[in-house]
Amino acid sequence: MRLPDDVPQQLGVLALCGDPQPMHALLVHLRQAGLQVDAVRNLADARSTFFGAGGHDCLVIGPDVAPGLASRVAASLASVDPALALATFGPKLGDSRAAARTARLGAFHPSSRAGQGALLRFLRSLSRR
Repeated sequence: MRLPDDVPQQLGVLALCGDPQPMHALLVHLRQAGLQVDAVRNLADARSTFFGAGGHDCLVIGPDVAPGLASRVAASLASVDPALALATFGPKLGDSRAAARTARLGAFHPSSRAGQGALLRFLRSLSRR
């Protein structure tokens, strides 16, 4: 299962998960499609993984992540990389990012084909930095 040719390969995705189960199918799908995916559960792990990887292209927030944690992680990573894209299946963040770099996917479940498709369409719009 590969991404269409117009989706940049080797985009780096950092997934913030509460319970990893709701995001499992999505993360497997992204990895099989050739994306680099790291999953974390808290701010310390998010920062450590982000720096260890040399950054990511997109932060994906799971549906069961607490709004406070999601905001702290997004703000912390955006302070280092203001161009970091954000896709959230969970809480709507009071974030001032450009709409083109933000996807609010709360209407979809991340393990559904519709949710996976919505995220892939968003990732397709991102350019490799």
